[in-house]
Amino acid sequence: LKFARQLGIETCLEFSSGLLVPEQRIRDLCFENKCGNYRNHYMCPPYVGSIGEIRARLKKFQRGVLLQYSKSLDVRTDNESLKQSKIDFHNKILRLEELLRNEGIEHVWGMIGGSCELCEVCGAKLGEPCPYPDKARMSLESIAIDVSALLDKFGWDSKFHPDKITWTGCILY
Repeated sequence: LKFARQLGIETCLEFSSGLLVPEQRIRDLCFENKCGNYRNHYMCPPYVGSIGEIRARLKKFQRGVLLQYSKSLDVRTDNESLKQSKIDFHNKILRLEELLRNEGIEHVWGMIGGSCELCEVCGAKLGEPCPYPDKARMSLESIAIDVSALLDKFGWDSKFHPDKITWTGCILY
């Protein structure tokens, strides 16, 4: 938590990983493909696994840290800063994973906010392999977690604001 705050992630909380329950109704939103990433992004369904596979993977973890990273910007018009804030949060998750591994915790699973943006166009869309399999990360949404309900459970802000972006992710260990 201390290192997360040093990285500029002010909102963080340790929690039991059992609170992450993949839901079919959330996965169904992916099937609707309103964002365009279904079958077009390696960190989105169907590439991230079935609900059953995700549940089995989640059972391997006992604890996690829920993280929120916010940046003031005009969400409606400043697309470049919006994308950069997402990449910044992704890199912070990678640094936190590295810290945990350096502390002797080998089994960690970091999840970013939104879809992975390491590539301009995901290799899944092009029929090419992921060039960053060691850095690409999925989001809580992509593994069918109702992020709004999770945030509400902790009393955290789950609203969208026009003057700031807030990315939510976590690291399980």
